[in-house]
Amino acid sequence: MKRIGLLIIVFAALIMAPVLSITAGDAGRESQFSIGSGARALGMGGGFVGLGDDASAIFWNQAALTLLDQQEFNLMHLSLFEGSIYDVVSYVYPHERFGGFGVSFMRLGTGDILKRRDWREMGEFSYFTWQMLFGYGRRLEGGFAVGSALKIVNQTMDNNSSYGAGLDISFYRNLYRYLNAGITFQDIISPKLRTGEESEVTPTTVILGIGVKEFPLGRDLYHNLGISLEKPEERSLKVRMGLEAVYRRTLSLRAGYDRDNFTFGLGFQYQRLRLDYGYKFLDGIDDSHRLGLSFKVGMSVSEKIQRQKELESARGSTLILDDRRRQFQFYKGLADKYYRSNSIDSAYVYYQRSLAYNENDRDVRNRIDHIDDMRRMISERAQKELVQREMTQPILDSYFSQAEVFYKKGSYAAALDIINIGLGISPENQKFVELRNQVFEARDSEIRRMMDNAAKAEREGRYADAVTYYNRVMELSPGNVAVKQMIARNGTILNNAQLISKGAELYALGNLSDAKARFEEVLKSDPGNLVAQDYMNRILTEMKEATELEDLQKDDRVWKIYLEALEHFRSADYEKAIILWQEVLKYYPGNKNTINNIEQARLRMQGKE
Repeated sequence: MKRIGLLIIVFAALIMAPVLSITAGDAGRESQFSIGSGARALGMGGGFVGLGDDASAIFWNQAALTLLDQQEFNLMHLSLFEGSIYDVVSYVYPHERFGGFGVSFMRLGTGDILKRRDWREMGEFSYFTWQMLFGYGRRLEGGFAVGSALKIVNQTMDNNSSYGAGLDISFYRNLYRYLNAGITFQDIISPKLRTGEESEVTPTTVILGIGVKEFPLGRDLYHNLGISLEKPEERSLKVRMGLEAVYRRTLSLRAGYDRDNFTFGLGFQYQRLRLDYGYKFLDGIDDSHRLGLSFKVGMSVSEKIQRQKELESARGSTLILDDRRRQFQFYKGLADKYYRSNSIDSAYVYYQRSLAYNENDRDVRNRIDHIDDMRRMISERAQKELVQREMTQPILDSYFSQAEVFYKKGSYAAALDIINIGLGISPENQKFVELRNQVFEARDSEIRRMMDNAAKAEREGRYADAVTYYNRVMELSPGNVAVKQMIARNGTILNNAQLISKGAELYALGNLSDAKARFEEVLKSDPGNLVAQDYMNRILTEMKEATELEDLQKDDRVWKIYLEALEHFRSADYEKAIILWQEVLKYYPGNKNTINNIEQARLRMQGKE
């Protein structure tokens, strides 16, 4: 019912538009480019200020440029009466961080105009005018967007030519779901053109518009609606409005009312290419045909944002991967050491631990298989010897004692391995069965405790501790997918913490540029990080206050410290020089010479080492 009600309002507005225009008086002049831009928009009557969802937005509402999702070229050709031609070429480039950019060239001209002087024919001349728009749109807080367009205008008649510059300002905001609103102040700074002895100033025009974007109604069918109220400075209020119905994002049917007459249009879209046709009824002269071609290029903004998130996630997990490689090398090194000394039981334990950090290492698995074979042979030989000598029980007692030692030390994997050896010799031995159950219970209890500690560490912001606890769980329960994901998540947070720590260190040392780079990397993955934001504000403030060597020379006390540090530097006492120059930075934080000297001193200290 709500959708039917919206359609009733739309059609009522379309019917009332001519009445509003006819009943209002009219006088004065307006910009020659008030025809508009884009065959699709003109097919909808030009009610595009509240929509602005294609490349023609650079003319209608530059604030909407920041909401576009992909680069787009838009071409339009329009034939007018008496051989006049109106052409528009537009290109927009939305950026995921810096907003939307656009450029448009619009030209209106006619030729073969008969030239007379004193009623005598003097040949023919041509007249044309063009304007170049450079537009930009940017999101603001609260859901608002603001935009502007700098325009360069030219008018040429016969041998006379004149240039002028103007400025448009626009605003845009989503009000509720499909409903949007916009306002554009065209020529708020008006171009002034002079041809011959006369000059003219383009009047300011204010356009207020609302738009309904992609309102679904029916299967595979959505609608766009635009209504604009246009008030030129020297003319009466004008109405522009239109409706577009799109079927399966391929076929479009458009109708509208453009200030004084009805319009309609058609559109066909295939992948990134769209063809548009518009038609306007005109009184007293030939009706107007409008042809348009649009095509999109490059990767969309949403795709770029998704790729950036994937890269940041991969960067955040780098720390975890490095830590896992170090842990793997550590345990494998211990295992190799025990293996070379023929302590195969200890070697086996540490090889198993190394697999928790790299379960696909072929050398470790081959070594474990070899130890298994050795232990199997030893076990078989021991069993035979024990049976032959009836000395099974002392050996079992020895294995049991070793298993108890590993169990009490928390080396549950090693304890279970030895228990399994004991059970291989005496499968029904209840002492080993009971000890194995105790090991299982203690291991599971420690896993629960480590998980609780990790969760608490996360809540308290101790992410390095959380990673340590999760790694211990991985030792006890290799292959736990959920724990692997938790380690990766904490790795990203821990990586940001290390970046903040390094940035703070660089900031304290006066290296503002490198510190700024660290905090910017943090803000990419965590824009709401208050610590990084605070440091960025301080760094930007201090960079604005950067000083030169001449500023130090004006301060006798600081200049004396600077020169004293320089003497220490020349005598190769770089540590003392750095301390004194850091004292200078307390008074002049952004001094480039002092920061450069500190870096040089550190490099020479490293060279001495």
